[in-house]
Amino acid sequence: MAWLPNVLLASCYFHSNDIDSALRTLSGVKVDALEVRALNIQCLLSLDRVDLARKELKKMQDLDEDATITNLASAWCSMMVGGEKSQDAYYTFQDMADKTKSTSILLNGMATAYLCQAKQDEADGTISEALTVDDNCPETLVNAIKNRFLAGKGVESGARFLSELKSNHSDHKYMRDYNEKEELFDRLAKQYSS
Repeated sequence: MAWLPNVLLASCYFHSNDIDSALRTLSGVKVDALEVRALNIQCLLSLDRVDLARKELKKMQDLDEDATITNLASAWCSMMVGGEKSQDAYYTFQDMADKTKSTSILLNGMATAYLCQAKQDEADGTISEALTVDDNCPETLVNAIKNRFLAGKGVESGARFLSELKSNHSDHKYMRDYNEKEELFDRLAKQYSS
């Protein structure tokens, strides 16, 4: 497991949104480990490089196509491709939930797959189920906000979820982006109000 320090460091870079450093750190690993490839895929997908991510996925599948981490990586790639592939991602998450139990993360995967297919009603039901499993999961709250907006219910319908995110998960990536955009808007509004 000589690759583990690289994966840990690359994970830190990834969560700090320093994707370049994460990819450089992972490129130093000379061992074929599923964990390295999966993190590589996450980095590439965050850069919208689905083509490269799918090449990494193929290598993962050659190593062990039945591994849970390979199936998750496949679902991530499928959602980024969209279309019918989003349905495949849904089935992957559903199969995992059937084999173990429905966790909030798996339910959020299913909800996201529904959102990729513009199936807001189905996503709403899955998000509700995720809220019963863990009513404080930040990904569930983000999906609830996005689903309300995509369903045409307006920003106000997601205000409760946004309030929960602000108070309980202020360091979440969604909230950091939200606050940054809010500050930018305030700055621009002030500039034009004078």
